[in-house]
Amino acid sequence: MSVETAGMDDATLHVALLQQPAHVLFPTPAELSPGFAEAGWRAAMQASNEHLIPRALTLGFCAPPHELERAENVLDALLVCVRLHANMLASDREVAAMVLQPGIVEHLPPALLGRLLDAVPEQLCTIARPQVEVRLDAASDVAPAALREVGCTRMTVIDHAGVNGPAMLAQAQQTGFTACYYQLRVPCYADVSFLQRLQRVLELAPERIILPSPALLPEYPLPTDWLQAWRLLRAGGYLPLGGDHYQRPDLPMPLRNGDGQRHCDLLGVPRRERHDLLGIGVGACSQIGDVICRIEPEPSHWRACLVVGQPGISSGLILSEHERMTDEVVQSLACDHALDMRAFEWRNAQPFDACFEHAWSRVAMFIERGWLRRDGDMLLIQNEGELLWRMIAACFRPLAAVA
Repeated sequence: MSVETAGMDDATLHVALLQQPAHVLFPTPAELSPGFAEAGWRAAMQASNEHLIPRALTLGFCAPPHELERAENVLDALLVCVRLHANMLASDREVAAMVLQPGIVEHLPPALLGRLLDAVPEQLCTIARPQVEVRLDAASDVAPAALREVGCTRMTVIDHAGVNGPAMLAQAQQTGFTACYYQLRVPCYADVSFLQRLQRVLELAPERIILPSPALLPEYPLPTDWLQAWRLLRAGGYLPLGGDHYQRPDLPMPLRNGDGQRHCDLLGVPRRERHDLLGIGVGACSQIGDVICRIEPEPSHWRACLVVGQPGISSGLILSEHERMTDEVVQSLACDHALDMRAFEWRNAQPFDACFEHAWSRVAMFIERGWLRRDGDMLLIQNEGELLWRMIAACFRPLAAVA
């Protein structure tokens, strides 16, 4: 490839990075129906108890938006919400993972956080050793050692402009977490040390590095550094694991054959098999089988629901059969960067081309540029197409469904 061609392709990539849809795997909260509410949540929970296989669960804890919330009040509300979910679950449903979203550890000091984590096995069944991932902004004052002491097993350090995130990562690695990850944000023009921080992260070699998500674009994003970050990861041997996650090459990789079995959950974590995800906290979203729902985003309204014994579900939707099939295709392209069209037809008893006739004219550009390849019944994301998996996957959704 000539220098001129490479430069032209890079310019195209820079534009594409900023134009890719932020929401492809799941609908936005605005797309959920307010008519769903509490009754829909209860019906979904009961249906999943009877029919859903596998039985694994992930709990995602969300922080309230107001920093002035009293820690005890936050804990009490989260504990009530956990109990209300537990009351609806069958006894064979097991929690396999917990994720503490950014902000939780700032609201709950370690002693209260420990009480929250202890309440999960007290209220719900868990596997022998569930993962407890804590996501911590690099600018946080919370020490990784304090989080390890109360039972967190994995840590994700979230990069922050002007802050020594690699130093926090190094602390976490020395503290005894079973795995440490580093999550990048979209770089901006003012963040002149972005690539230097990434170089230091690569030297520390965390188990995973997570590329930026377009859901949070700064005012002046810098796509040149975004593209360079991907190239540095690949040059460092990191391999795509699914979604935006890249894994260190010495760790076992799952089979990524495009057959639709792997799954990225609502928190963006690629998993070997599908879990129900139960959101706990203000504005938290859940996926229960083919149902997606959201808890009331206004704290006072949510607490009023808890008082009367309701978790505060404010909206939701149930995927139609075609939406479920589309979701299967999108998940496969996200998790495996591949799609086995014959496997799709075998599982769904539907001809692939008839279901997605509208997609082919839209994927032609990606094939032409070498970012996607068709090999018989397989579609394979190639090269820099790894960065644009959202755009490629969106080709299989109706235009109105992509934001």
